[in-house]
Amino acid sequence: MIEPIFDSHFDRLEKAMEIATRRQEIITHNIANAKTPGFEPLTFDEELMQAIKKTDQREVVLEEELAALSDNSLKYSAYVKLLSSKLNVLRTIATQGRR
Repeated sequence: MIEPIFDSHFDRLEKAMEIATRRQEIITHNIANAKTPGFEPLTFDEELMQAIKKTDQREVVLEEELAALSDNSLKYSAYVKLLSSKLNVLRTIATQGRR
């Protein structure tokens, strides 16, 4: 039986990158509206994949949002590196077959 070229790892990486992208949107939205009077920051609920209002915090804590932004950027970069590595393996396999 022939194994599929794109295994389940690609699907998981794609999902992880989608989550990181959505999280990035919410964090940057919070940062952009930090000085807006009455603005309630959003949070990202990873299980439900939706933005919801926080009940315990009524204002944006810029330091927390910037830390979350940095953390999320690192995760996204790691996902991109993993995906690139897997694609390089496939490229090597494909080019070795020509020799």
